[in-house]
Amino acid sequence: MSMPRRTRIITSSRVVRQLWIDENLSRAELAKLLGLNKSSMSNIVQDLIDQKIVIETEEKESGPKGGRKATGLELNKDHFYALGFELRSDSYTILAVDLEGSVLFSETVPLGFIAKTFSEEVRSLIKKTVSSLAWLNRQLIGVGIGFSGVFDSENQIILRSVSLGFDRPYDFAKNVSSHFPFPVILENDANAGAWGEVVFQRKRKLRNFLFVLIEFWKHYSDSDSGPQPTVGLGLGFDGKIYRGTHFKAGEFKSIFNQDASNSHQVVIAEGVQITENEQHLKSYIREVSRNIAFLVNTLDIGNVFIGGDIEPFQSFMPSMLETSLKENSLEGNGNVCQIQFSSLGYHAVSYGAAALVLDRALMDLEPLDNYADSKIFSLFYLKS
Repeated sequence: MSMPRRTRIITSSRVVRQLWIDENLSRAELAKLLGLNKSSMSNIVQDLIDQKIVIETEEKESGPKGGRKATGLELNKDHFYALGFELRSDSYTILAVDLEGSVLFSETVPLGFIAKTFSEEVRSLIKKTVSSLAWLNRQLIGVGIGFSGVFDSENQIILRSVSLGFDRPYDFAKNVSSHFPFPVILENDANAGAWGEVVFQRKRKLRNFLFVLIEFWKHYSDSDSGPQPTVGLGLGFDGKIYRGTHFKAGEFKSIFNQDASNSHQVVIAEGVQITENEQHLKSYIREVSRNIAFLVNTLDIGNVFIGGDIEPFQSFMPSMLETSLKENSLEGNGNVCQIQFSSLGYHAVSYGAAALVLDRALMDLEPLDNYADSKIFSLFYLKS
């Protein structure tokens, strides 16, 4: 007797997710991991092969008892791709990745975005990008977009974005996402960077971690043409991104800036360009590190990832952060915390935005009952 359709869909999604994490498994290994009988697993796998979601690989080595070699299975990484965008006030970055997270295409363009023309320009950019990447000859899973701001991620509403000039709620779902037949998902830039680490390092099964995004940008309206630093934090607890009660988790203002009327994250002397002065840059990074140390020690965080424009401070920030962790620790020896730079560096946000799409498509969750009316499909729903 065949499985009821709903159960079959859920099971198929679990199979896809398991192959995404473990990459190459036999039918018997999948059945054991997911608690299914071999007959049901064979039927599910054949469905996924027919849809070009899964492919058979070379035979795997037989077990210690010998016997016939089993055929391996893996996701068809050559058949799908996801897009990630990072939007800034002075430029944007595009990244296309396959199911394994390998980068297929990347581009940074010196063209910024502002609230006034956001809807038309973002819709145009998505259409142009999808059209220009037709040469990939792959099916698009969806588009993720990350930039600095406070978002209601559940309802896809921009509540506020200083960097792009949003000072009132903006319905992203209505004005952008609804214009496309594929999912277009919005996320805060630091949270996007955090998603990238969750997906890129999925085999490590990260639990509690902090993603620190440091970038240098400017408003178009700034009279000073020099780049200004911004810091955003992405908090991961129990393998999930924490957004906060009012969606403001990760909004950063130094605890040493106690002037309520000063909206700068870290107070910088007027006219100082910290990227052009190593002493000022080190002072800035030291203050950021002391803030991070308080969070890491208080919350007992095991991993800190640093992404964004890392080149100016890459040589000295880890040691500064380690020193701050020790200074902030009650034991005086610092938290046992692994500090590392994001492997994507400048592309951390755009990669993370694409990773968010992959996570939605490969999720190990029950699909919505009204999946036919939803654009957030698990990969199993996609048709070739």
